[in-house]
Amino acid sequence: MKNKIVFVSILFLFACSFVKGQNPIIKDFGMADPHCYIFNNKAYLFTTRDEDPKAKGFVMPDWQIWSSDNLVDWKMERRILPTETYMGKSTKCWATETATKNGKYYFYFSNGNINTGVMVADKPEGPYIDALGKPMLDVDLTSTKEYDPTVLVDDNGEAYIVFGHYRDDDKNLNWYIAKLNEDMISLAEQPKEIVLKNVLDFMKANDKPNLHKRNGIYYLSAGTHYAISKNVYGPYTVVGSSGNNKYGLDSRAHGNYFTWNNQWFHTWCHFHLGKEVAYYRESYMTYLHYKDDGSMVDDVDYLEAHFATGVGQYDANWDFIQAEWYMKALGLEKKECPLGGFEIQKIQNNGTLVYPNIKNLEKKKSINFYLSSKNGGIIEVHDKSANGKLLGTSKIPKTGNWSSYQNLNCTLNNLKDVKDICIVFKGDTADIAHLDRFQFN
Repeated sequence: MKNKIVFVSILFLFACSFVKGQNPIIKDFGMADPHCYIFNNKAYLFTTRDEDPKAKGFVMPDWQIWSSDNLVDWKMERRILPTETYMGKSTKCWATETATKNGKYYFYFSNGNINTGVMVADKPEGPYIDALGKPMLDVDLTSTKEYDPTVLVDDNGEAYIVFGHYRDDDKNLNWYIAKLNEDMISLAEQPKEIVLKNVLDFMKANDKPNLHKRNGIYYLSAGTHYAISKNVYGPYTVVGSSGNNKYGLDSRAHGNYFTWNNQWFHTWCHFHLGKEVAYYRESYMTYLHYKDDGSMVDDVDYLEAHFATGVGQYDANWDFIQAEWYMKALGLEKKECPLGGFEIQKIQNNGTLVYPNIKNLEKKKSINFYLSSKNGGIIEVHDKSANGKLLGTSKIPKTGNWSSYQNLNCTLNNLKDVKDICIVFKGDTADIAHLDRFQFN
């Protein structure tokens, strides 16, 4: 019977080798702890796996590496087994982190909640080799538990690792940070406790920290809850949550925040059966936005309207497409909208927005833009890129001020075989228009 289960698992893994993006990212797979990175302009999703949908505890036999050119079509690149590491046979392949430096790729993995090891590869998809043959962070390193690593390579090339389990009611449990040596597989200093300020109820206890940086601010998150600092060592001030407790956007949402082509995304996992039912998760992805004050917001409106679609895909029959749901952008900024939510602002001459994989586009006759503009300009719609065939063009009217929006209709032609559109702006100012949303007619 055991051999039969293994054989079925292998067949299932093979069947999942090429999949179309959606939410969950991979269905019926037990994908957990997703961490997405952009290496060489390609997305790599490193995940753990919950093997048993009926398990009353974590049964996690391996790690997975998936790749994608568009966050829609995913290919399984590699399965990493614990027997390839000092762990040996195990079902405690817990959360991971991956970083690159000096042309090498480093895979930091949790041996349950016991210790942390590191593997190294020449390519992001591997193969990975255990760099030490023993833990990098062993059980007696600090008073906390040495697992659930996150690694940040800062702007100056210095790399830092954060790990541990934080509880505000247990002084022995905390998150720790240490600078890594140039080799990325050893510590350059004794780990230091991270101090959290303004600890709110929802952040009093958690593991799997995640660290990223934007506009000079360090974001230390656990699930969707996060704290910020201008110093990588802290102290960190708790701000709030990027989520709303729906779709698993809560303290258990292990995952990461990442950016690609001037867009931000969030990927995370959810005990979708309920943790009281089974320790079995699935992973999701959505767009992420930053308010003008730097606080993070998961696009729950997109999840509410188009959860199963996933990012990077659209339908011309939708009531509207929010401008901030783009997949590529140049020469513009995503900012808060006076009407609520977000919009595209600071649009420069030749600024572009790309929306790929649009279904039901061929029979549409026009596109309607909802925008505001002080100075006017030109808006063009092209196939695939700014250099693609011209599908339509229209003059942007002066609406009076940035809080006054108008509908601008643009006739479309030559839509046969068109799946991707690129919106291009032309004008003489550094802020041609503010685009809130658009729809096809």
